[in-house]
Amino acid sequence: MDIKKLEEEKYINLSKEINIHPLQSFAWGGVKCPDWSVDRILINEKVPLSVFIKQIPFIGLKFGYIPRGIVFNDDRNVSEIVESLVSFVKEKKLSHLLIDPAIDFEKCFKERGVNIEEALKKYNFKVSGRQEQPIRTVVLDLSKSEDELLSDMRSKHRQYIRKSKRNGVIIETANDENIDDFIRIIDAIKKERGYLMHECGYYRKIWKNFRQEDGTHMFIARVEGEIVGAYMLLFSKDNTYEMFGGCNREGRNLLANYALKWESIKYSKRIGKKYYDQWGAELVHKGLVQFKEGFGGKIIEYPRQYVYVRNEAGFTTYKLLRKVNNLRRYL
Repeated sequence: MDIKKLEEEKYINLSKEINIHPLQSFAWGGVKCPDWSVDRILINEKVPLSVFIKQIPFIGLKFGYIPRGIVFNDDRNVSEIVESLVSFVKEKKLSHLLIDPAIDFEKCFKERGVNIEEALKKYNFKVSGRQEQPIRTVVLDLSKSEDELLSDMRSKHRQYIRKSKRNGVIIETANDENIDDFIRIIDAIKKERGYLMHECGYYRKIWKNFRQEDGTHMFIARVEGEIVGAYMLLFSKDNTYEMFGGCNREGRNLLANYALKWESIKYSKRIGKKYYDQWGAELVHKGLVQFKEGFGGKIIEYPRQYVYVRNEAGFTTYKLLRKVNNLRRYL
């Protein structure tokens, strides 16, 4: 199988032509470095991939991870990609390779896709037993008019969007200085809700790297001059991903979260995006799921995470380290 290494300029140009997920973008590689190295490759002249590689402590082996990097369109597509990845693992002498496949939203909305899991099993991939990225999400079709999008919402959500304005919520586009405000909001959510979130420097790296590629936009919510919420959106060629953000307790009480999301949806439609992924609707978070599903759209389940294992001892060590490290230091 034909695998070529891609230089920065070529990879960025391909990202603009192909609907590459933000987690596969050149900018995301900058976010994950130096903890990870990145091999950017092209399979069969048509499938660009970022393979993130990291050392497994204590044993001198490395493993690979492909986050949201493969869209399986048909059985031939699966065969070509998977065979190439197996060759890549052997060439790089990786212990194992983890894959969180991507989804073609257009196919999800309009037709049934390929049975990915059956195809992967043919090439000795197996379910890893973990899930790094959200497996369940809610996606809005932005080809609809604003009136249609509003009509798809629950009536309570439309009411709360209107009420947020009466509560004095104002939505603004953020600038570089507002990254500190964003981090304060994230910190408040972490303390109030007990969610597992990244350290402050992580969000600074995301903002900095994606701003350089025009791959992000941030909205802030103000009430009487005070910032009570913020959303950081990441973009692919066709899609918006609402990956980071939220509101503090005051913002939620004033319904700023409804106004923030609606403004983010409208903005995504204005700039020509086709789909809006609310990024995660896991059933264990019932309140959050109800909030997201209330905006309408389609519930989509991503394929499970799969792994190809070349070295069983390395993979076993990796799993042990994951069990004893709840903060996901090693992945």
